[in-house]
Amino acid sequence: MPDSQALDATPLDATRPGVRRVRRATVLVAGLALTGFVGLTAGCGSDGGDVPGPSASASLPTALPTALPSGLPTALPSSLSTSIPGVGKADAVTGAAALHGTNVPADFPVPPGATVKVGTTTGKSSTVTLSGVSSDRVAAFYRTALPQAGYRITSDVGIPGVARALAFDGHSVTGSIGAAGLGQSNAIAIVFTKH
Repeated sequence: MPDSQALDATPLDATRPGVRRVRRATVLVAGLALTGFVGLTAGCGSDGGDVPGPSASASLPTALPTALPSGLPTALPSSLSTSIPGVGKADAVTGAAALHGTNVPADFPVPPGATVKVGTTTGKSSTVTLSGVSSDRVAAFYRTALPQAGYRITSDVGIPGVARALAFDGHSVTGSIGAAGLGQSNAIAIVFTKH
């Protein structure tokens, strides 16, 4: 009779479609959580200090969900354009082209090591998602890069090592940057709104 523990210790093959689907789902969950975090903190002011650790982190999740969907699509379109009643035209672009969204200022700084994932534009708002850089590195980068590029930081809040949110103004846009990390997944969402 085979040892059941020996079978469970077999390493996962990262090239298998099932493993890639789980990783995509993990990034999707992190992105959705990040978008919610950015939305909740975009209007919050701050004196630049960090949120106290123990009481603030008590309500944060400590593990990723275990029941992820297994039937995720394997081929996604590189761009999508549609018209939404009451909103107007909505566009979505993947990869580096996301930095050329309607409301994204030219030459907006991107942290070294970050990968541009998706950009969406609806009316006066554009959102760009990035990955590959921790929330603390994102905050450190933008605290220097934004003022050098002509932007004013209007708020800076977060929990070190978990999530950060910065708001900024300049180049005819207001914006917010949210960065969060769940396990090995780090996600960044930058929202630009034309004045």
